[in-house]
Amino acid sequence: MGRQRTGSIIEKSGRLYARVQFIDEQGRKRDIWRRAQTRKDARGIVKQLLREVDDHGEETIDSHGKTFGDLAAYFEQHYLKPAQYLDGRKIGGYRSIVNFECYMRTLRTQFDKKRLRSLTYSDIRMFRSLRLQTPTRGGGSRSLASVHRELALLRRMLNMALREGWILKNPFNCGEPLISLANETKRERILTGEEEIRLLAACTESRAHLRPILIFLLDTGCRQGEAFTLTWRDIDLEARLITIQAFNTKTARERQVAITARLEGELRRLFDASNKSPDALVFGIRSNIRTSFGSACSLAGVKGLRRHDLRHTHASRLDDLGFSLAKIGCQLGHTVLQTTLRYVNRDKASIKQVATALDSFNSRLEELDGEVGMVN
Repeated sequence: MGRQRTGSIIEKSGRLYARVQFIDEQGRKRDIWRRAQTRKDARGIVKQLLREVDDHGEETIDSHGKTFGDLAAYFEQHYLKPAQYLDGRKIGGYRSIVNFECYMRTLRTQFDKKRLRSLTYSDIRMFRSLRLQTPTRGGGSRSLASVHRELALLRRMLNMALREGWILKNPFNCGEPLISLANETKRERILTGEEEIRLLAACTESRAHLRPILIFLLDTGCRQGEAFTLTWRDIDLEARLITIQAFNTKTARERQVAITARLEGELRRLFDASNKSPDALVFGIRSNIRTSFGSACSLAGVKGLRRHDLRHTHASRLDDLGFSLAKIGCQLGHTVLQTTLRYVNRDKASIKQVATALDSFNSRLEELDGEVGMVN
């Protein structure tokens, strides 16, 4: 950082300017001018510039004119790339690159010309409010979770800008949290046993390919992306184990799940009908999965069910069977216990089981109380 730093107020062509001069680390003379409204304003600007040079170095002066568009371009070049793997572990980039590119376009539309130093907490809060009021492409209401994903990308970009000295503070840290997972609407929908029977029965004719996929999702709790990237190399029918490769998981961690008896039957049938190539996809192309799933649900009279709800169903069934949250989390591939809690839902039957169990306990207490009374 320069050894000579001076500040002054200059009047030029009837306008006031705050001026700071210093010698940078390369020995170059730097001359920074900022427009001021009054002499008091100019004195404040001079003090601010000198303080920034002292506290953050000369790079902070160079970043004064940077816009969000500059930040976005830098982030796209160095960070917004497809996932990169080393020894099966993700070391950089994004797995769902298309989604993040979409988030970036939304952020650019809102902030592209905005100077980074002038971006405030209020600007981001207003953006969040505007996005929540903006309908989706299909005309539906935009979820808080989808807006949170956009905000999470913005927060990461601003953290990067803070590390580079382009901004002096991240506006996300200047008020109440703008991203609150606790406020997101939690999915409570799980598939009941009766609904499952009807749904699987509807998987015939043009929907026959759907049956093994649904059984796979229900009996393993895997994510859809994990199901549709599964190859025969990942399946050991003799040991009845499935290996979910690290580069196909959301958390970039390999795990294994067991094969149930009914799933084994479906997989053997699919394997017999396949070309037996180890690298071939188990479930093939999923181009019409959305249409066939919606059709099957309609025929089965199952309403309000999403494919991801089958993962919630799996977790809830394991909970009903007495498995610990830690074991359920390992099965689902979670790294944080709090995430597992969001997947364990209860239907009306399981809710009533609590009262039934307490009724039984209370009855035993009443019997014990009666026995004690008889003794006395």
